[in-house]
Amino acid sequence: MMEMDSNPITKPSKKGAILSAVFYVLAVVLLITAFVSLAACHQNISRQLEQGVPVQGNELAIVNLYLASCVQYFSFAAAMVFCGKAARRVLAIQSEAPVQVAPYMLNPPAEATGSTFTEEVEPEEDDTDFEAWGFREKGE
Repeated sequence: MMEMDSNPITKPSKKGAILSAVFYVLAVVLLITAFVSLAACHQNISRQLEQGVPVQGNELAIVNLYLASCVQYFSFAAAMVFCGKAARRVLAIQSEAPVQVAPYMLNPPAEATGSTFTEEVEPEEDDTDFEAWGFREKGE
């Protein structure tokens, strides 16, 4: 089994599968928590309505109870599903990309040390392109 882990081609895909599986498990746990919370919230509101608490005037409190108790778990579960899909795609792209090794020069080449090359730069004194746009120096 140690030989399979040393293969650089299979290593990222295993990481991607494991990481996405972890995200999917978290999504399932969050979904279960969301449904349990939704049932408890619904039961709580039903009991209050049975006791004579009117719905009219308490709409905001009812919506707030649903939002505060279970909607966050649904959104986090959706985020975990997205992360699971994204992790698999990102790590698959990384495994397909060839590893590029940049050569580092510890010592400069011998011919570069005595180089007499100098770049000649002509000063730009022609402002015709600015004059065409309507820009002129204030001194003129």
